[in-house]
Parts: sequence; C-alpha cells; structure tokens
Amino acid sequence: MAESIISVLPHEIIIEILLKVPPKSLLKFMCVSKSWLELISSTKFIKNHLKLTANEKEYSRHRIIFQESACNFKVCCLPSILYKERSTDLFDIGSPMENPTIYTWIAGSVNELICQYSKIEEPVLWNPTIKKSKKLPTLGAKLRNAKLRNGFSYYLKYGFGYDETCDDYKVVVIQCIYADSDSCDTVVNIYSLKADSWRTINKFQGNFLVNSPGKFVDGKLYWALSADVDTFNKCNIISLDMADETWRRLELPDSYGKGSYLLALGVVGSHLFVLCLNCIEGINSDVWIMKDCGVQVSWTKIFTVDHPKDLGEFIFFTSIFSLPCYQSNKDEILLLLSPVIMTYNGSTRQVEVADQFEECAAAEIYVGSLVDPLLIS
Repeated sequence: MAESIISVLPHEIIIEILLKVPPKSLLKFMCVSKSWLELISSTKFIKNHLKLTANEKEYSRHRIIFQESACNFKVCCLPSILYKERSTDLFDIGSPMENPTIYTWIAGSVNELICQYSKIEEPVLWNPTIKKSKKLPTLGAKLRNAKLRNGFSYYLKYGFGYDETCDDYKVVVIQCIYADSDSCDTVVNIYSLKADSWRTINKFQGNFLVNSPGKFVDGKLYWALSADVDTFNKCNIISLDMADETWRRLELPDSYGKGSYLLALGVVGSHLFVLCLNCIEGINSDVWIMKDCGVQVSWTKIFTVDHPKDLGEFIFFTSIFSLPCYQSNKDEILLLLSPVIMTYNGSTRQVEVADQFEECAAAEIYVGSLVDPLLIS
C-alpha cells in the first residue's frame, strides 16, 4: 500500500512532507522503502530538515536537557517548563559515556549535537534523538605532559562549536597551567570531526578563563577572562573564531566599570548575552545583549534580574537560554539561576519564576535532528 502511494505522489511533494516529520518518525520511515532510506539518510535532506526545524514558528519540539549534581541527566519539553507541567514530562536519559560520574558535564549543543566531557573519559559527541554517539580520539598524552610539570596546578576549559565554512564540528580543550595567581600558561587543543583528529593552535593572550564551557554564538566561542584566578574578578571577554581559529578580545559595556565585577555569559538566539553582577548590593544583575558588527561590538542593557537567596558567587554558573516564542510575536528568555528557572518577557519586560529544581548543575536546549556524528567523520 505504501509503495503504491509513493509511486503516485511526485518526488518533490514527498520531500516537502517528510521534511515536516519529527526525527523519531523519520527513523521508522526509513524502513518503508529503499528510496525513502536513501532520501532520509542523505546529507542534503538532513541539512534541510535541520534548517526547517530550527526556524519553525513554535517550540513544541524544543527540549531542555538538565544535568543534576550527580551523573544523572533529565529531559523536558520547553512548554512543560513554561506551563508548569514538567512533572508529567520529565524523564531520565542515559549518558553515552561508558563510566559517567559526577564529573561528567555538557560542553554545549550545536545543530542538535551535544558534546559531553569527563575527567576520566574522552569527550563524546551525542545525538540523543537518534541515540548515536561518537567517542573522540584520546588526548591523554598531551594532557599528561602538562600534568608532569612539578609545582604547577592544572585545569581544563572546554568549548563546542561549528565551522559553517567547512561544515565541520569542533571541540576545544584549553589546558590552563599555573604556578600561582600571577602567572598562567595555556595550551589550546582543537578537534575536527571531519578530520577525526586533534591539533594544537595558537593560544590566547591573557590569564584565567572563568566559564567552562565556552558559549557558542554565530561561529565563535566566548569565554570570560579574569586577571585573578583566586577571586575571578576584573573580567574581560575573549572569542575564538571557529573558521580561521583566531582570538579576539571584546570591549565590555561602558557602564560595566573598571572595578572588580563578576559576569556570566549566555546565548540568546544569535547574540551573546552577559549577566553582570551588581557588586554594590549583590542582590541583582544587569543583563546585556551584544551585537557584533565586525569591526566593533555594541551593547544594549535589556533588563535587571533579582537573584534567588544565597546565590553568592555561583553567579558564574548561570545559564541563559533562548526561548523562541514566535506564536505570540514576543521574545522570551529562559534563565537558569540554579536552582531557579526564570523567564523574561520582552513585551511586558517582566521576570517571572517558571520552575525550580532541587538539584540542577547545568542545562542545554536542543531540537531533535538526524545529524549523525558517526557519518560526518
């Protein structure tokens, strides 16, 4: 019956219909016929499906993956968070890592691929929708060389981005090696999924990276940069371009000041957001949006958010997410000030508490896709 219908419909109509089907259903449709299998698994179809899904005028397919303080991960639909129905739509999801621990983290989500990293395992690229994952080649030898420096402390910072010019996904691992709070040396390693290999690239000029992972926006990864590893103050921002792999230092908002202020980075749509802590009172933060004009950047303050009680310096781990709410022609922003989830309404300019988790270390938003990390490499 299916074959007879397929033979009647024009090929272009079949493609248009299938492009609107969710990924999980498409996986089943691959079994309908050989021609459907070839179509749905083709690179062109996967890219068009991803583009259409990312631009759709509703967020029913958007998911949030929450990371608890243990090695557990949970997934929930965005509408369930907004309408306070997460208890009926929150489920556990297993990590693709062989030995997930409390030191297993999410480095980011790009084009629906999620990058996980761990203290004891190599990073993994993972598509939870199609349940496909790829473990990256070992970087162990380079990391051990850094650890062998006697008298030096050592930590890693991660980032996950996408190079549109080469259609390549890249994982960045920055080794930060320091003897005291006054000096720091860095080694920047970058992994290419297409080449399936690691390289060492030019390092940035500066001291200590504050946030991990880096925030990916419009082809660049961003980190907050501190002058003092002990207090994480006097912050600046640097970026790494995924295409030409060059570093750049950004100017902060004029009213940010030159004192010791804390800041956290986030992503909303195609813009970098910066949350600056009000150090005088310490009870709220200003949220700024950055627009990169190429030669220079411009900043616009969009709102001030009050902190949950006893937030303290955990402001560093604040996550800012985009919530595309096109149905009502308004922009909403979802914020995680752990353990409180808040929404900011761009139309009413109001911040409201949407939900609260007892244990939530981090979170990422993704939309289901057919992108398979095993096929790209």
